[in-house]
Amino acid sequence: MTLTQLRYFLAVIKAGSISGAAVQIHVAQPALSQRLKQLEIELGQRLFNRLPRGIELTAAGHRLKIHAVEILRRVESVHTDFLSSDSNPFGHVNLGMSTAINTKFCVDVLESVSRMYPNIQLALVESMSGTLLEWAESGRIDLAVVYDTPVNSPLMVQFLAREKLYLVSNPSAKDALPDVITIPEIAELDLILPAFPQTLRLMIEKVFMDSIGKSPKILTDVDSTYAIKKLVAAGKGHSILSIHSMGEELFRQELAITSIAAPGITRTINLVSNQNRTADSAVRAVHKVVTRLLVAGLSDVGEQP
Repeated sequence: MTLTQLRYFLAVIKAGSISGAAVQIHVAQPALSQRLKQLEIELGQRLFNRLPRGIELTAAGHRLKIHAVEILRRVESVHTDFLSSDSNPFGHVNLGMSTAINTKFCVDVLESVSRMYPNIQLALVESMSGTLLEWAESGRIDLAVVYDTPVNSPLMVQFLAREKLYLVSNPSAKDALPDVITIPEIAELDLILPAFPQTLRLMIEKVFMDSIGKSPKILTDVDSTYAIKKLVAAGKGHSILSIHSMGEELFRQELAITSIAAPGITRTINLVSNQNRTADSAVRAVHKVVTRLLVAGLSDVGEQP
């Protein structure tokens, strides 16, 4: 297996076809096909299903894609490591942010990194915290802003802030609720929450078990903050979310919030990093930018470090 084969493999995935990749990377199609065939023979696995129009990755192809991206990134990092310094960092950094945080801070983070560190290529990835934690642990991303990091996490964890959560409802449904609602009262409502093992779901389940000895009543599992908000706005149920995750919907009065009685429900916001990448000057630079922006920008959500 060679680096050239891996580059060709990823080029085919990006182009969606062998012929398209051949044009983009200026390699004769027969030569490209032969290199890929040799790779499949070496691995003993079919990587693509050849379709009338393009290709389709097999399960083995998906596995190799993950390895290929990481291998080529590491090779590139050897070169940039000799160019890079703390005062002028070079390199590619993958930053993951949970949906609510990404919505609020993505523009500030991108602009700040671009202005301060022009030789850093920053890629933003948005997902739910549980997924981002898995990606950070596997090395797929370098840094991630997540909620409620597990105590036994192998990642390096920096606390940024603590934020309150609220019961979220359709404005019409809100009219039937008290000004402040208790956990036992929420337990009577149909909730739309992320599925296990997302951190928000785990945290809410724990709060309910500690408070009333039973789980909340789940109407449906939805692993998308956007979809949860749409379903709640449509009157399909209630949810439990933070202010930051629904600022625009509250402004447009598509959603309404109800405070949860003391001690309430809170969660931590943390910046986690893969320990294998913390020595990289570009990763450290982005870490500093994210920390500065989020600590300042989250100063309204509660306790600060």
